[in-house]
Amino acid sequence: MAKKNEKKIIFVCTGNTCRSPMAERILCKALEERELKGFAVSSAGIAARKGDTMNPKSAQVLFEHGLPFDGFSSKLLDDKSLREAFAIVCMTEQQKDVLLDMRWQALKKAGEVGDLEIENNIYAFSEFTGYSIIDPYGRDIDCYRYVYGLMSAGMSALIEGLRLPENAKKTRTRKPKAPTDPNAPPQKRGRPKKEKSEVETAPPKKRGRPKKNAETQMGI
Repeated sequence: MAKKNEKKIIFVCTGNTCRSPMAERILCKALEERELKGFAVSSAGIAARKGDTMNPKSAQVLFEHGLPFDGFSSKLLDDKSLREAFAIVCMTEQQKDVLLDMRWQALKKAGEVGDLEIENNIYAFSEFTGYSIIDPYGRDIDCYRYVYGLMSAGMSALIEGLRLPENAKKTRTRKPKAPTDPNAPPQKRGRPKKEKSEVETAPPKKRGRPKKNAETQMGI
C-alpha cells in the first residue's frame, strides 16, 4: 500500500501472474540499489482474477535472482489507479491502447475531462527499450528466464525515461563534522580562566566603615 506523497508506478499485463509481478520486483530492487525513494511500485492486470497467486515459474525465476516472490496476490486494475498513478507501464503496445481508452472513460466518469489537455501516465515498455515483453504463459521455464532478462536489461532505461531520479524524494543530509586530530589534547569546556598577568595587582580593598585616626578624635 502506498504511503502518503509516494508516487505510484504500476506494471500491467493481462492476468497479473507472470510478467507484471516480475517487473514489479525487478524495479523495486533497482530503486533500492540506486537509493531512489518516494515511489510505491505495484502491479495489476487488465483481466486479472483478484487473489490469484504468482505463476510458479515466475516465482522460480525471481528466486533464482534472489528477489522476493512470496506474499503476492493479483489484482484488477481499477479506475482510481488509472487516474492517480504517476506511471502505468504495459508490457505491449496493444495493452497501452486498451488502457488509454480505459483511462479516458475513468476520467470522464469522474468528471475530470475538460478543455485542458490530460497529462499522459500510460506507457508501453517498448517506449523505453525498443522491444515489447512477450507473454510466457504456458511455456517452459527458459521462456520465463528470457522474459526476466528482457525486463531486467531494460529497467535502467525505464528509470531514466520516467525521470525517476528527478522525481525521487529528496532526503536531508547532515553536514559532516570536520575530522579531529586523535593526538590533540581534549578541549576543556566552560569559561576560560584569566592568566596571572591579567589579574589586577592592586591591594584588596577593606570593607566596612573607615576608622578615624587619633588626632581627629582629639579635635586636633
